[in-house]
Amino acid sequence: MRKVAEQIEVLLRGTLFADEVEGADVAARGVDADDQEGRTLREQMTTELAERLKEDRPLRVYLGVDPTATNLHLGHFVSIQKLRQFQQLGHQVVFLIGDYTATIGDPSNQESERRRFRHEEVMEMGETYAEQAFHLLDPKRTELRHNGEWLARLMFAEIAELASLFPLKWIVSRRDFRERLERGESLRLHETLYSLMQGYDAYALHCDVQVGGYDQHFNMLAGRWIQQHFGERPHVMLTLPLLMGTDGRKMSKSYGNVIHINDAPEDMYGKAMRISDDLIPNFLDLATAMTGEQIEELKLRLCQKGVNPMDVKKDLASHLVVLYHGEAAAARAAEHFRQVVQEGEVPEEVALVTVPGDLGAGIAWVELAVALKLTASKSEMRRLIQQGGFYVEQEPVRDVAAVWDGRAETLVRLGKRRYFRIVRGGPR
Repeated sequence: MRKVAEQIEVLLRGTLFADEVEGADVAARGVDADDQEGRTLREQMTTELAERLKEDRPLRVYLGVDPTATNLHLGHFVSIQKLRQFQQLGHQVVFLIGDYTATIGDPSNQESERRRFRHEEVMEMGETYAEQAFHLLDPKRTELRHNGEWLARLMFAEIAELASLFPLKWIVSRRDFRERLERGESLRLHETLYSLMQGYDAYALHCDVQVGGYDQHFNMLAGRWIQQHFGERPHVMLTLPLLMGTDGRKMSKSYGNVIHINDAPEDMYGKAMRISDDLIPNFLDLATAMTGEQIEELKLRLCQKGVNPMDVKKDLASHLVVLYHGEAAAARAAEHFRQVVQEGEVPEEVALVTVPGDLGAGIAWVELAVALKLTASKSEMRRLIQQGGFYVEQEPVRDVAAVWDGRAETLVRLGKRRYFRIVRGGPR
């Protein structure tokens, strides 16, 4: 393993702690109550991490992800990149799928009560999470776990004992909870248990380090309390900045502003090209695997007179596609963007979709799109039509009642980039 100082330099790079964030929760800023030295979180966590590294052994480092949608997005991969750094330095990383925590849903930064998922739904959504994470992590050296392994076995008396560790004033003073109560929004008791559940994960995994966004500080702190309660040394909290979504808010499945890891190369490239110019540095810092020198070079280009930010954005978009799909896919995605978006041409290769014979002429496009799985729902297709994002033979269709005329072949476009050639077929 590398020397301690070298590892510290790599592992602390890019971190952001709760007490360094303007406007962060006062309750979430605090370090341990028994820390009398007045240290900042960075100072305390750096000291604790150095102490562990001096033991000259592989540390157990984990990241937990709740399956509340089928795909991971680039925001998740900010923390997975840090996990990868630990792995490259020889430490044991644990990728934890929160199949039980997801049934409650993390209330952090939520403006209202989250929809609750059944466990069966969660398991189905998280089925490919490990496969997606292995875009960056070495599967042979990654420990894959589900927190249902231990949370499902907890007895009520054990939960009550754990709940006694949490000062109620800390719970109700959390900004997200406090603001919801002030607005008269619903806040239910099960939501307050989320920190307890995530905190128990840290104890069950006997981890040395947990990584995650700085908005997870309180949940991580809960892990330290529970570990100390059971006589274990509290884990080190390494927190990271939040990646902004394509609309300028935190990248989140709840907001629908995400770039998914499993997006087709053309979609990933196109979404990256839609981010605002002021967000380019945020993406360079958090979403790429570029070296510090490469990132600084692109940031300097952004500041130079006469440089079009779109050119830097193209470099960013290509890098992201290379990272998850390879160089050949990135070249195709760049050419697709130039041809379809910038020049408005029909791409050379268009996906062929066959209409089953029992769906004849006269069926509404709203229904046909769902039947052919071009959109997830009729409401999504209606919105697309109403917003001017549906084209037949390059002509916009604005009537939600419009129907397919049954011709042998029809070119359709959804949004700016998604082209399909609809062909009439035989019976199913």
